[in-house]
Amino acid sequence: MQPFVDEGRLLERSHETINNSINDFVFIEKNNQIIACAGLKLYEDENVGEIYALVVSKNFHNTNTSTRLMELLIDKASGLNLSSIFALSKYGGRFFFRFEFVESELSSLPNSRQKSYDCERKSIIYSRRI
Repeated sequence: MQPFVDEGRLLERSHETINNSINDFVFIEKNNQIIACAGLKLYEDENVGEIYALVVSKNFHNTNTSTRLMELLIDKASGLNLSSIFALSKYGGRFFFRFEFVESELSSLPNSRQKSYDCERKSIIYSRRI
């Protein structure tokens, strides 16, 4: 994750934060190393999930790894019977569109997520029905 944090493409998260939410994450490994991961945070009251910290090692770009990662996230959301998932990103619109996400308004997010939305970052909201 760190190279993408350094580039400003991913928000920094402490080891403690990651450890406390480790069950949110799906991983792809190769040779006993994590090459891709992403979290799926649940908003149980609204029955939706937020994809966050989605990252694929640069050595595995253009190898179908991101597609496998998104499929794992969608499968996890489906297994949890979520009605929809969303992601906030400044980058990667084409990537989300490939998986039937659409651009959405701030008002479509769970109330608690609307309150924590960083207007200065100006992330685009992508959502998808499950």
